[in-house]
Amino acid sequence: MAMTQCDTPAATPIPAGADPARRGLTIGVSGLYLALYLHYGFFTFIPLYLKKTGATAAEIGVLLAIPLVLRVLTVAPVSAWAGRHGRVRDGVTVTALASAAIILLLLGEPEHAGRVAVVIAFSMMWDQIPVLTDAYAVMAVRSHGIDFGRVRVWGSIGVVASSAAAGWVFGLTGIEALPWLVALILVLPALTAPLLPPDRKMAPPEPGPAGKWRDVLVDRKLMLAMGATALVMGSHGVLTSFGAIQWDAQGISTGTIGMLQALAVSAEILAFWFGTKLLGQRDPSLLICIAAAAAVLRWAVMATNPGIEILFAVQLLHGVTSTGAILGMMLVIATRVPMQSSAAAQGLNAVLLGVALAAATAGSGLLWSYGISVAYLAMAGLAAIAVLLAWPRRSPAETRDDPFETLSVSGDKA
Repeated sequence: MAMTQCDTPAATPIPAGADPARRGLTIGVSGLYLALYLHYGFFTFIPLYLKKTGATAAEIGVLLAIPLVLRVLTVAPVSAWAGRHGRVRDGVTVTALASAAIILLLLGEPEHAGRVAVVIAFSMMWDQIPVLTDAYAVMAVRSHGIDFGRVRVWGSIGVVASSAAAGWVFGLTGIEALPWLVALILVLPALTAPLLPPDRKMAPPEPGPAGKWRDVLVDRKLMLAMGATALVMGSHGVLTSFGAIQWDAQGISTGTIGMLQALAVSAEILAFWFGTKLLGQRDPSLLICIAAAAAVLRWAVMATNPGIEILFAVQLLHGVTSTGAILGMMLVIATRVPMQSSAAAQGLNAVLLGVALAAATAGSGLLWSYGISVAYLAMAGLAAIAVLLAWPRRSPAETRDDPFETLSVSGDKA
Protein backbone atom coordinates (compact mmCIF):
# COMPACT_ATOMS: atom_id res chain seq x y z
CA MET A 1 0.00 0.00 0.00
CA ALA A 2 1.38 3.40 -0.91
CA MET A 3 2.13 5.57 2.07
CA THR A 4 -0.25 8.25 0.84
CA GLN A 5 -3.22 5.89 1.01
CA CYS A 6 -4.18 6.89 4.51
CA ASP A 7 -6.54 9.50 5.81
CA THR A 8 -6.12 12.57 7.97
CA PRO A 9 -8.81 14.88 9.26
CA ALA A 10 -9.31 18.06 7.30
CA ALA A 11 -8.49 21.27 9.12
CA THR A 12 -10.45 24.50 8.92
CA PRO A 13 -8.27 27.32 7.52
CA ILE A 14 -7.27 29.68 10.34
CA PRO A 15 -5.56 33.05 9.74
CA ALA A 16 -2.03 32.92 11.17
CA GLY A 17 -2.62 35.94 13.38
CA ALA A 18 -5.81 34.50 14.87
CA ASP A 19 -4.31 31.29 16.24
CA PRO A 20 -1.77 31.82 19.08
CA ALA A 21 -0.41 28.28 18.81
CA ARG A 22 0.12 28.62 15.07
CA ARG A 23 1.67 32.07 15.44
CA GLY A 24 3.98 30.88 18.22
CA LEU A 25 5.07 27.86 16.20
CA THR A 26 5.74 30.07 13.18
CA ILE A 27 7.95 32.36 15.25
CA GLY A 28 9.70 29.42 16.91
CA VAL A 29 10.51 27.54 13.72
CA SER A 30 11.65 30.79 12.07
CA GLY A 31 14.00 31.35 15.01
CA LEU A 32 15.30 27.80 14.72
CA TYR A 33 16.16 28.29 11.04
CA LEU A 34 17.87 31.59 11.78
CA ALA A 35 19.87 30.10 14.65
CA LEU A 36 20.87 27.09 12.56
CA TYR A 37 22.13 28.94 9.49
CA LEU A 38 24.02 31.70 11.29
CA HIS A 39 27.19 29.60 11.38
CA TYR A 40 27.27 28.91 7.63
CA GLY A 41 29.08 32.13 6.68
CA PHE A 42 31.80 31.38 9.22
CA PHE A 43 32.08 27.74 8.25
CA THR A 44 32.88 28.63 4.62
CA PHE A 45 36.32 29.68 5.91
CA ILE A 46 37.14 26.11 7.03
CA PRO A 47 39.47 25.47 4.03
CA LEU A 48 41.54 28.50 5.04
CA TYR A 49 41.64 27.31 8.65
CA LEU A 50 42.76 23.83 7.61
CA LYS A 51 45.48 25.33 5.43
CA LYS A 52 46.69 27.51 8.29
CA THR A 53 46.93 24.46 10.55
CA GLY A 54 49.04 22.44 8.13
CA ALA A 55 46.67 20.61 5.78
CA THR A 56 47.78 20.30 2.16
CA ALA A 57 45.55 21.22 -0.77
CA ALA A 58 44.99 17.55 -1.60
CA GLU A 59 44.06 16.77 2.01
CA ILE A 60 41.63 19.69 2.16
CA GLY A 61 39.87 18.33 -0.93
CA VAL A 62 39.50 14.93 0.73
CA LEU A 63 38.29 16.43 4.02
CA LEU A 64 35.64 18.52 2.26
CA ALA A 65 34.43 15.45 0.35
CA ILE A 66 33.90 13.40 3.52
CA PRO A 67 30.53 15.02 4.42
CA LEU A 68 29.20 14.34 0.91
CA VAL A 69 29.97 10.63 1.28
CA LEU A 70 28.76 10.26 4.87
CA ARG A 71 25.51 12.05 4.06
CA VAL A 72 24.59 9.17 1.77
CA LEU A 73 25.29 6.61 4.49
CA THR A 74 24.06 8.17 7.74
CA VAL A 75 21.33 10.76 7.21
CA ALA A 76 18.47 8.49 6.09
CA PRO A 77 18.62 5.94 8.95
CA VAL A 78 19.18 8.57 11.67
CA SER A 79 16.36 10.83 10.51
CA ALA A 80 14.01 7.85 10.10
CA TRP A 81 14.78 6.70 13.66
CA ALA A 82 14.12 10.20 15.05
CA GLY A 83 10.83 10.48 13.21
CA ARG A 84 9.66 7.01 14.19
CA HIS A 85 10.28 7.70 17.88
CA GLY A 86 9.02 11.30 17.92
CA ARG A 87 12.51 12.68 18.63
CA VAL A 88 13.05 15.05 15.72
CA ARG A 89 13.15 18.18 17.87
CA ASP A 90 15.39 16.48 20.43
CA GLY A 91 17.61 15.26 17.60
CA VAL A 92 18.29 18.86 16.56
CA THR A 93 19.43 19.69 20.10
CA VAL A 94 21.65 16.63 20.48
CA THR A 95 23.33 16.86 17.07
CA ALA A 96 23.93 20.61 17.38
CA LEU A 97 25.58 20.23 20.79
CA ALA A 98 27.62 17.26 19.59
CA SER A 99 28.76 19.18 16.50
CA ALA A 100 29.80 22.13 18.66
CA ALA A 101 31.83 19.89 20.96
CA ILE A 102 33.50 17.95 18.15
CA ILE A 103 34.68 20.97 16.14
CA LEU A 104 36.50 22.25 19.24
CA LEU A 105 38.83 19.26 18.89
CA LEU A 106 40.44 21.10 15.97
CA LEU A 107 41.90 23.55 18.49
CA GLY A 108 44.42 20.87 19.37
CA GLU A 109 45.73 21.12 15.77
CA PRO A 110 45.75 17.35 15.19
CA GLU A 111 47.83 15.77 12.46
CA HIS A 112 46.37 14.26 9.29
CA ALA A 113 44.78 11.18 10.88
CA GLY A 114 43.35 13.28 13.68
CA ARG A 115 41.88 15.81 11.26
CA VAL A 116 40.21 13.02 9.29
CA ALA A 117 38.76 11.53 12.50
CA VAL A 118 37.41 14.91 13.63
CA VAL A 119 35.83 15.65 10.24
CA ILE A 120 34.20 12.21 10.11
CA ALA A 121 32.74 12.58 13.61
CA PHE A 122 31.66 16.17 12.97
CA SER A 123 30.01 15.30 9.64
CA MET A 124 28.02 12.43 11.15
CA MET A 125 26.44 14.91 13.60
CA TRP A 126 26.36 18.11 11.56
CA ASP A 127 24.71 16.61 8.48
CA GLN A 128 21.68 15.65 10.58
CA ILE A 129 20.84 19.17 11.79
CA PRO A 130 19.33 20.77 8.64
CA VAL A 131 17.53 17.54 7.71
CA LEU A 132 15.91 17.22 11.14
CA THR A 133 15.07 20.93 11.14
CA ASP A 134 13.33 20.60 7.76
CA ALA A 135 11.49 17.53 9.03
CA TYR A 136 10.24 19.40 12.10
CA ALA A 137 9.15 22.35 9.97
CA VAL A 138 7.22 20.09 7.58
CA MET A 139 5.47 18.50 10.58
CA ALA A 140 4.48 22.00 11.68
CA VAL A 141 3.13 22.68 8.18
CA ARG A 142 1.07 19.52 8.31
CA SER A 143 -0.24 19.87 11.87
CA HIS A 144 -0.72 23.65 12.14
CA GLY A 145 -0.74 24.91 8.55
CA ILE A 146 2.21 27.29 8.94
CA ASP A 147 3.75 28.82 5.80
CA PHE A 148 6.94 26.85 5.16
CA GLY A 149 8.45 29.47 2.86
CA ARG A 150 8.09 32.22 5.44
CA VAL A 151 9.84 30.23 8.15
CA ARG A 152 12.54 28.77 5.88
CA VAL A 153 13.44 32.23 4.55
CA TRP A 154 15.07 33.02 7.90
CA GLY A 155 17.69 30.38 7.13
CA SER A 156 18.65 32.31 4.00
CA ILE A 157 18.68 35.55 5.98
CA GLY A 158 20.99 33.86 8.49
CA VAL A 159 23.38 32.85 5.72
CA VAL A 160 23.45 36.40 4.31
CA ALA A 161 24.02 37.93 7.75
CA SER A 162 26.79 35.51 8.71
CA SER A 163 28.49 35.79 5.31
CA ALA A 164 28.53 39.56 5.65
CA ALA A 165 29.89 39.41 9.21
CA ALA A 166 32.37 36.51 9.00
CA GLY A 167 35.15 38.31 7.14
CA TRP A 168 34.99 41.29 9.48
CA VAL A 169 34.97 39.07 12.58
CA PHE A 170 37.93 37.00 11.41
CA GLY A 171 39.76 40.24 10.70
CA LEU A 172 39.49 40.96 14.43
CA THR A 173 40.04 37.47 15.85
CA GLY A 174 42.19 35.78 13.23
CA ILE A 175 41.22 32.59 11.41
CA GLU A 176 42.54 30.56 14.36
CA ALA A 177 39.33 31.41 16.26
CA LEU A 178 37.13 29.54 13.76
CA PRO A 179 36.46 26.44 15.93
CA TRP A 180 35.45 28.60 18.89
CA LEU A 181 33.18 30.83 16.81
CA VAL A 182 31.47 27.99 14.96
CA ALA A 183 30.99 26.04 18.20
CA LEU A 184 29.43 29.02 19.96
CA ILE A 185 27.03 29.68 17.08
CA LEU A 186 26.09 25.99 16.85
CA VAL A 187 24.89 26.19 20.44
CA LEU A 188 22.14 28.59 19.30
CA PRO A 189 19.93 25.96 17.58
CA ALA A 190 20.51 23.65 20.55
CA LEU A 191 19.11 26.38 22.82
CA THR A 192 16.25 27.25 20.45
CA ALA A 193 14.91 23.76 19.72
CA PRO A 194 13.83 22.93 23.32
CA LEU A 195 11.58 26.01 23.27
CA LEU A 196 9.46 24.35 20.57
CA PRO A 197 6.78 21.73 21.29
CA PRO A 198 7.99 18.11 21.03
CA ASP A 199 7.09 16.66 17.65
CA ARG A 200 5.54 13.59 19.31
CA LYS A 201 3.00 15.94 20.96
CA MET A 202 2.48 18.27 18.00
CA ALA A 203 -0.42 16.22 16.62
CA PRO A 204 -2.02 12.80 17.15
CA PRO A 205 -0.33 9.93 15.26
CA GLU A 206 -1.69 9.55 11.73
CA PRO A 207 -2.65 6.29 10.04
CA GLY A 208 0.05 4.93 7.78
CA PRO A 209 3.51 3.36 7.82
CA ALA A 210 5.60 3.22 10.96
CA GLY A 211 8.07 5.87 9.77
CA LYS A 212 10.84 3.79 8.19
CA TRP A 213 12.63 5.46 5.29
CA ARG A 214 11.99 2.40 3.12
CA ASP A 215 8.27 3.18 3.37
CA VAL A 216 8.91 6.35 1.39
CA LEU A 217 10.09 4.33 -1.61
CA VAL A 218 6.63 2.93 -2.34
CA ASP A 219 5.21 6.38 -3.18
CA ARG A 220 5.99 6.75 -6.88
CA LYS A 221 4.95 10.39 -7.17
CA LEU A 222 7.01 11.34 -4.13
CA MET A 223 10.08 9.60 -5.53
CA LEU A 224 9.64 11.32 -8.91
CA ALA A 225 9.50 14.67 -7.13
CA MET A 226 12.66 13.84 -5.16
CA GLY A 227 14.47 12.77 -8.31
CA ALA A 228 13.45 15.95 -10.11
CA THR A 229 14.53 18.13 -7.18
CA ALA A 230 17.91 16.39 -7.03
CA LEU A 231 18.47 16.98 -10.75
CA VAL A 232 17.49 20.65 -10.54
CA MET A 233 19.80 21.29 -7.58
CA GLY A 234 22.56 19.22 -9.16
CA SER A 235 22.30 21.28 -12.35
CA HIS A 236 23.71 24.23 -10.38
CA GLY A 237 27.05 22.40 -10.17
CA VAL A 238 28.80 24.17 -13.04
CA LEU A 239 27.75 27.65 -11.91
CA THR A 240 28.72 26.92 -8.30
CA SER A 241 32.14 25.60 -9.30
CA PHE A 242 33.06 27.87 -12.20
CA GLY A 243 30.71 30.87 -12.20
CA ALA A 244 33.19 33.21 -10.52
CA ILE A 245 35.99 31.94 -12.78
CA GLN A 246 33.84 32.53 -15.87
CA TRP A 247 32.97 36.08 -14.81
CA ASP A 248 36.53 36.93 -13.83
CA ALA A 249 37.69 35.84 -17.30
CA GLN A 250 35.23 38.37 -18.76
CA GLY A 251 36.95 41.12 -16.80
CA ILE A 252 34.16 41.49 -14.25
CA SER A 253 35.49 42.89 -10.97
CA THR A 254 35.31 40.95 -7.72
CA GLY A 255 32.98 43.59 -6.32
CA THR A 256 30.53 43.08 -9.18
CA ILE A 257 30.81 39.31 -8.81
CA GLY A 258 29.84 39.75 -5.18
CA MET A 259 26.84 41.82 -6.28
CA LEU A 260 25.78 39.07 -8.69
CA GLN A 261 25.93 36.49 -5.91
CA ALA A 262 24.07 38.77 -3.48
CA LEU A 263 21.36 39.31 -6.10
CA ALA A 264 20.82 35.54 -6.34
CA VAL A 265 20.42 35.25 -2.57
CA SER A 266 18.04 38.22 -2.51
CA ALA A 267 15.88 36.53 -5.16
CA GLU A 268 15.94 33.36 -3.04
CA ILE A 269 14.65 35.26 0.00
CA LEU A 270 11.80 36.84 -1.97
CA ALA A 271 10.83 33.49 -3.47
CA PHE A 272 10.68 31.82 -0.05
CA TRP A 273 8.56 34.66 1.33
CA PHE A 274 5.93 34.66 -1.43
CA GLY A 275 6.20 31.16 -2.92
CA THR A 276 3.60 29.32 -0.84
CA LYS A 277 1.04 32.10 -1.22
CA LEU A 278 1.50 32.20 -4.99
CA LEU A 279 1.13 28.42 -5.20
CA GLY A 280 -2.18 28.48 -3.35
CA GLN A 281 -3.92 25.10 -3.45
CA ARG A 282 -2.21 23.88 -6.60
CA ASP A 283 -0.15 20.69 -6.67
CA PRO A 284 3.25 21.62 -5.15
CA SER A 285 4.93 19.44 -7.81
CA LEU A 286 4.18 22.40 -10.06
CA LEU A 287 6.81 24.45 -8.21
CA ILE A 288 9.47 21.82 -8.91
CA CYS A 289 8.40 21.69 -12.55
CA ILE A 290 8.63 25.49 -12.88
CA ALA A 291 12.03 25.46 -11.18
CA ALA A 292 13.27 22.84 -13.65
CA ALA A 293 11.95 24.79 -16.67
CA ALA A 294 13.55 27.99 -15.36
CA ALA A 295 16.83 26.09 -14.91
CA VAL A 296 16.73 24.98 -18.56
CA LEU A 297 16.39 28.64 -19.57
CA ARG A 298 19.03 29.82 -17.10
CA TRP A 299 21.71 27.37 -18.21
CA ALA A 300 20.90 27.86 -21.91
CA VAL A 301 21.54 31.59 -21.48
CA MET A 302 24.69 30.98 -19.44
CA ALA A 303 25.99 28.74 -22.25
CA THR A 304 26.22 31.86 -24.44
CA ASN A 305 28.68 33.45 -21.95
CA PRO A 306 26.46 36.54 -21.62
CA GLY A 307 27.54 40.06 -20.73
CA ILE A 308 27.02 41.79 -17.42
CA GLU A 309 23.56 43.23 -18.19
CA ILE A 310 22.10 39.81 -19.01
CA LEU A 311 23.92 38.23 -16.06
CA PHE A 312 22.07 40.46 -13.61
CA ALA A 313 18.76 39.35 -15.13
CA VAL A 314 19.75 35.68 -15.18
CA GLN A 315 20.82 35.74 -11.53
CA LEU A 316 17.27 36.68 -10.57
CA LEU A 317 16.22 33.25 -11.83
CA HIS A 318 18.00 31.75 -8.82
CA GLY A 319 14.90 32.54 -6.81
CA VAL A 320 12.99 30.18 -9.09
CA THR A 321 15.56 27.49 -9.89
CA SER A 322 16.80 26.93 -6.33
CA THR A 323 13.99 28.09 -4.05
CA GLY A 324 11.26 26.67 -6.29
CA ALA A 325 12.81 23.21 -6.11
CA ILE A 326 13.44 23.31 -2.35
CA LEU A 327 10.07 24.80 -1.43
CA GLY A 328 8.18 22.54 -3.84
CA MET A 329 9.83 19.42 -2.41
CA MET A 330 9.09 20.40 1.19
CA LEU A 331 5.44 21.01 0.33
CA VAL A 332 5.17 17.72 -1.55
CA ILE A 333 6.39 15.95 1.58
CA ALA A 334 4.01 17.99 3.75
CA THR A 335 0.98 17.04 1.65
CA ARG A 336 1.81 13.37 0.93
CA VAL A 337 3.69 11.97 3.91
CA PRO A 338 2.26 11.00 7.35
CA MET A 339 3.76 12.86 10.31
CA GLN A 340 5.74 9.86 11.55
CA SER A 341 7.35 9.38 8.12
CA SER A 342 8.25 13.03 7.52
CA ALA A 343 11.79 12.72 8.90
CA ALA A 344 12.38 9.53 6.90
CA ALA A 345 11.30 11.34 3.73
CA GLN A 346 13.60 14.25 4.54
CA GLY A 347 16.50 11.87 5.08
CA LEU A 348 16.00 10.10 1.77
CA ASN A 349 15.63 13.45 0.00
CA ALA A 350 18.91 14.62 1.55
CA VAL A 351 20.63 11.48 0.31
CA LEU A 352 19.43 11.98 -3.27
CA LEU A 353 20.42 15.65 -3.15
CA GLY A 354 23.85 14.74 -1.84
CA VAL A 355 24.45 12.19 -4.59
CA ALA A 356 23.29 14.60 -7.31
CA LEU A 357 25.34 17.51 -6.00
CA ALA A 358 28.46 15.41 -5.55
CA ALA A 359 28.18 13.91 -9.04
CA ALA A 360 27.43 17.23 -10.73
CA THR A 361 30.18 19.06 -8.87
CA ALA A 362 32.73 16.35 -9.60
CA GLY A 363 31.69 16.17 -13.25
CA SER A 364 31.65 19.92 -13.76
CA GLY A 365 35.43 20.03 -14.02
CA LEU A 366 35.46 17.56 -16.91
CA LEU A 367 32.56 19.32 -18.63
CA TRP A 368 34.27 22.69 -18.25
CA SER A 369 37.32 21.38 -20.06
CA TYR A 370 35.13 20.93 -23.16
CA GLY A 371 34.05 24.56 -23.07
CA ILE A 372 31.49 26.83 -21.46
CA SER A 373 28.69 25.94 -23.86
CA VAL A 374 29.07 22.19 -23.39
CA ALA A 375 29.17 22.48 -19.60
CA TYR A 376 26.04 24.59 -19.25
CA LEU A 377 24.07 22.74 -21.92
CA ALA A 378 24.75 19.51 -20.04
CA MET A 379 23.24 21.16 -16.94
CA ALA A 380 20.27 22.28 -19.05
CA GLY A 381 19.84 18.64 -20.07
CA LEU A 382 19.62 17.56 -16.43
CA ALA A 383 17.01 20.23 -15.79
CA ALA A 384 15.00 19.14 -18.84
CA ILE A 385 14.80 15.59 -17.47
CA ALA A 386 13.62 17.09 -14.17
CA VAL A 387 10.75 18.83 -15.99
CA LEU A 388 9.49 15.46 -17.19
CA LEU A 389 9.84 13.85 -13.75
CA ALA A 390 8.11 16.69 -11.88
CA TRP A 391 5.27 17.27 -14.33
CA PRO A 392 2.08 17.26 -12.17
CA ARG A 393 0.19 14.10 -12.91
CA ARG A 394 -2.64 12.16 -11.33
CA SER A 395 -3.55 8.60 -12.16
CA PRO A 396 -7.17 7.35 -11.94
CA ALA A 397 -6.16 5.22 -8.95
CA GLU A 398 -4.83 8.28 -7.10
CA THR A 399 -7.98 10.23 -7.84
CA ARG A 400 -10.10 7.50 -6.23
CA ASP A 401 -7.92 6.32 -3.38
CA ASP A 402 -5.45 9.03 -2.41
CA PRO A 403 -6.95 11.49 0.06
CA PHE A 404 -3.60 13.25 0.57
CA GLU A 405 -3.83 14.39 -3.06
CA THR A 406 -6.75 16.60 -2.04
CA LEU A 407 -4.81 18.40 0.68
CA SER A 408 -3.54 21.89 0.13
CA VAL A 409 -0.03 22.85 1.23
CA SER A 410 -1.44 24.07 4.52
CA GLY A 411 -3.02 20.72 5.30
CA ASP A 412 -6.56 21.81 4.39
CA LYS A 413 -8.90 20.14 1.93
CA ALA A 414 -8.74 21.83 -1.42
